[in-house]
Amino acid sequence: MKLGGRIMEFKLLLQMLRKRLWLIVLVVVLCSAGTGAYSIYVMKPVYEASSTMIVNKSNLDSEGKPTLDINEINSNIMLINSYKVIISSASIMEKVVAQYPGLHETAQDLMDRVEVVTTQNSQIIELKIRDASYQHAKEIVNAVSLVFKHEIPQIMKVDNISILDSTLSTSAPDPVSPNVVLNIAIAFAASFMIIVGVVLFIEYLDDTIKSDEDVERYLELTTLGAIRKMKKRDLRTRATARSNQQAGEKYASVSQ
Repeated sequence: MKLGGRIMEFKLLLQMLRKRLWLIVLVVVLCSAGTGAYSIYVMKPVYEASSTMIVNKSNLDSEGKPTLDINEINSNIMLINSYKVIISSASIMEKVVAQYPGLHETAQDLMDRVEVVTTQNSQIIELKIRDASYQHAKEIVNAVSLVFKHEIPQIMKVDNISILDSTLSTSAPDPVSPNVVLNIAIAFAASFMIIVGVVLFIEYLDDTIKSDEDVERYLELTTLGAIRKMKKRDLRTRATARSNQQAGEKYASVSQ
């Protein structure tokens, strides 16, 4: 019995949504199309530039060949967290601003915008920054990398930073933002849920009886008959038909 009641409620919900399906489709299409147009033509593209460094100091044996020292590697890994803080410090960023005035950035802006990414148990440090201009982002991340590499020997008394790769490409890659497809998908899902909720709320507030099924469902009564609502056009049609019928009857009586 409970299962049957749930099925009936589900069918009722589908009927409510089907009745206003045009409104749901219209709102979802307009919101999705508007979001796509806004993302493409209004939102400014944002580019990301990055630079990768490795914390590693080569040890040479008696023959001048590099050797692998596990203790040295573990020591370098332990320094990663310290280096991460040093890169983002005001001391480094102020030197970047002083040595590269053409960036037109303040130390605080660089501290807020430059992202330092590290991986656990790894000697790799990656610098990332996002900007509306790929060229500007590239200049910033390269400047921070060079200044950090130059300052570390003076700060930590050890020269173990090497730049693996920097942003040298002159052509801008695809922007990381806005993500047009993602924005449209979010707009589609959000608008669909909102308009469905609005439709169900409107139907919930509407307590009028509209059909024989409503009478049986809500009042638990059996309908014996129904008076159909007539339009003025129907009344005119019936009046014309009745006039024609009366005229025909009069003509028939006169002919007799």
